[in-house]
Amino acid sequence: MRGPLRMLVPALALASALLLSPAVGVGLARADDVVPPRVPVAADAAPAIVGETALSDRLVLLQVASPAMRRVVPVKVLKAADGSRPRGAYYLLDGNSGRVDDTNWLDPADGDAQAFFADKNVNVVFPIGGTGTMYTDWQQDHPKFGRVKWETFLTEELPPLIDARFHTDGRNAIGGISMGAEAAVMLAERHPGLYRAVAGYSGCYQTMGAAGELLTDLVVINGNASGAQMWGPPGGPDWRAHDIFAGAAKLRGTAVYLSSGSGLPGPHETLQTPNLLQVVTTGGVLEFGSNVCTDQLTGALRSAGVDVTRSATPVGVHAWAYWRDELARSWPTLQRALG
Repeated sequence: MRGPLRMLVPALALASALLLSPAVGVGLARADDVVPPRVPVAADAAPAIVGETALSDRLVLLQVASPAMRRVVPVKVLKAADGSRPRGAYYLLDGNSGRVDDTNWLDPADGDAQAFFADKNVNVVFPIGGTGTMYTDWQQDHPKFGRVKWETFLTEELPPLIDARFHTDGRNAIGGISMGAEAAVMLAERHPGLYRAVAGYSGCYQTMGAAGELLTDLVVINGNASGAQMWGPPGGPDWRAHDIFAGAAKLRGTAVYLSSGSGLPGPHETLQTPNLLQVVTTGGVLEFGSNVCTDQLTGALRSAGVDVTRSATPVGVHAWAYWRDELARSWPTLQRALG
């Protein structure tokens, strides 16, 4: 178990238990959330966009047939501000606060991404429904979500469809918050060259050892699942294959942006903040843990020769207001990588 992380485990476990409690209202996806009806897809079908709905002049909802997931997966895409020539694609993943039927990145009260990207020349891709899954391929069917093969969907099935439909230039980046941050870095590491940049906003990246196994179980507890259902027996081959620290060198040549706050309340907390005590205590503990985790990963990546931009702010809790700030701070890194 990595040194500082040992002390964090009880605090993070308590914070996660509070987040899962019905007595508090912080928007974490819960095991009793109703999963929308699923349209089945045959295992031998070809990945395809089988439906498209224009939600605005730039925002579209796609229905994507995924043989890997055995179902149709909804994906929202915000088209580049100027589509007169090919542009890159930025894939943005939700965290464990994600909804099963939409993406919090587009909610004006959360990520407000449509406002931020209003003048940005990039296609932004928002997969829907990955909460509690680590956006990875599961060995067993999930007790709530069924067949879970997010890695295959995101890295093999979806990109060619996005590139063809939106006439992209083939340059990709990926990012995410909290659980989605860990997943984004993991996917970028496991698929070198697919993404030119990766951004992790307030993630915790340890999966190995007693602390990593506990933290991973806390992430996938939605739907009463366990890390063993995802990757098999802890410490086994699939766990080792997803060890971000062990594979750090695979991110050489990829621009990496990692951010976190200190866990202390900052400018976004006022006496008018809803659930202020919950935000400051639970959000503070989670962000303090993310800060330690992010420092550890930054050190490991730099030791492996990876180009890392590290944003560590003296205040900030585990909340969307700070992730909106970091999205803006990360944009120069992402923009350079996307050309």
